[in-house]
Amino acid sequence: MARTREFDDEVLRSASRELFWSNGFANTSVGDISAATKVGNGSIYAAYGSKFDLFFTILESYCRTRIDTVASAMSVGRTAEESIREFFDVIVADCAGQVDRRGCLMLNSIAEFGGRDDRVMALCRTTTDTMEQRVAERIQAAISSNEIDAVDIDMLAAQIILVSQGLIQMSRLGTSREKLAAVADSYIETLPLNPSALASG
Repeated sequence: MARTREFDDEVLRSASRELFWSNGFANTSVGDISAATKVGNGSIYAAYGSKFDLFFTILESYCRTRIDTVASAMSVGRTAEESIREFFDVIVADCAGQVDRRGCLMLNSIAEFGGRDDRVMALCRTTTDTMEQRVAERIQAAISSNEIDAVDIDMLAAQIILVSQGLIQMSRLGTSREKLAAVADSYIETLPLNPSALASG
């Protein structure tokens, strides 16, 4: 019979995510997590096996939220331009709202692990691919409704995700919210939008 956990797992994961996100994987010890959560080291190891397995569980959950963010922005009910603008607005608001400007846990993990862990790289690659696919689906719908001129859909989707990640990295340098928003607006102006379709809408 599996042993019942004697702590709130959501509280443990939430506190651990904050530590990993702010300090990185290498600079966060199980002792740090234990001190922050009041969960004993032994209980943490019994529940997750290792610090890395706890981290990876948290990273998986975080990556799902990034996909959800893209999917929500790209949902129907708004124009393609509005969808892309909404996506960038959410990114800028999130970045600017961080007191410590810690960026994105996924991008930070890519930088920290590099090519040293296949599981982390595969998860981050799959997450990025899925985000691009959600954007590509919206672009395809926009082309079908004549909102956007015919383009290389996959390339445009990759550009949009790349710009969003660039905004996140810029925010880590302390770039102002106004400048981040201006960069996003400047990119949106380059999109192959169909003026006649927008006017008729």
